[in-house]
Amino acid sequence: MRRSTIPLLVTGLAAAFAALTADVLAHGPIRHVDWWLHAQVDGHLHGGFAWVLGTAMSLLGRREIVVVPLVVLAGFAARRYRSLRPLLVSLGVLVGVAIVVLTFKGAVGRVAPSSGRDAIHAGGASFPSGHAIDAVVCWGLVLEFLVSVSQRAERALGRSRRRIITAAVALAAGVGMIVLDYHWFSDVIAGWVLGTLVLWITLAVGPVPRRMPATVTEAATVSPATPPG
Repeated sequence: MRRSTIPLLVTGLAAAFAALTADVLAHGPIRHVDWWLHAQVDGHLHGGFAWVLGTAMSLLGRREIVVVPLVVLAGFAARRYRSLRPLLVSLGVLVGVAIVVLTFKGAVGRVAPSSGRDAIHAGGASFPSGHAIDAVVCWGLVLEFLVSVSQRAERALGRSRRRIITAAVALAAGVGMIVLDYHWFSDVIAGWVLGTLVLWITLAVGPVPRRMPATVTEAATVSPATPPG
């Protein structure tokens, strides 16, 4: 993506998240979709295999799980590039996302659909979905660090393929939370949008140094033996 388009993308994502938040706070149309999907989950996907599958999918966005490959690969990248940048960026993103998510959850106070009611400013922590955000941000960065430390991964995982994989994993994590009735549809959509916003800002900043460090390799030069005169 051209760097000139990044500000437009960031602005569009920020506007989309603001619109979703305003719609939820104003009891807008998207909350009708929330209730319809909640009814489908309660009527057709409650318990059994759907619950097991939803739980497995939701783990793809569970911070305690996704942070492990993120930190490990950031450490490998830091070692390869001889820079703390990958680790510092990862830490900054994790802390920043946690602060933003907790702030919005507290301000909106939306209760989860499993409560059987859709209320805001009621002490809930449903909006936005932290699982959806973490799935986008953490797996997106995991793939970036992976291609930065492995030439084989770099050849196999082009930029478009990395984005597709990140989107697929984030989709699974979000759907899992909806199937479990832990989040409303709009919570998950807002999480995907906010996660994409954070990921693109992070990629624009650069999770790894743009150049490899200069290394000095001394090659031993052996002069051919001079035959005796």
